[in-house]
Amino acid sequence: MRCTAQLPHGKHTVTVTFDYDFRLTPACSAKVTQKCVQRFVVYDISGGLGKRIRLFFVAVPDGASGPVNGIGGRSPELDFESGKHLPAVTAQNPDGVESDPYDSTTWITIPMPRP
Repeated sequence: MRCTAQLPHGKHTVTVTFDYDFRLTPACSAKVTQKCVQRFVVYDISGGLGKRIRLFFVAVPDGASGPVNGIGGRSPELDFESGKHLPAVTAQNPDGVESDPYDSTTWITIPMPRP
């Protein structure tokens, strides 16, 4: 997973890009409605085990099947503290059950706001 942070006037936008193999769990569709990926959820899990802050959702690409590279999403402007953050992406099924957030993470550093 790759993440970037942009700094317009102290607000930050987080962009994520990740890969997912839909052979393991297929994308939800009109025909597949259970045991499927409905959407992806991006969290900040910097606070440690069990502490996660939901940042935004990423839609499953249309027609997704097999290995899909370069799935991406961008947050709205968010107020982040400066320092290191650990974004994570989970796959969520229609019942709200999610994959382990520690399966897809990367550390990023949010710089100090400009005066």
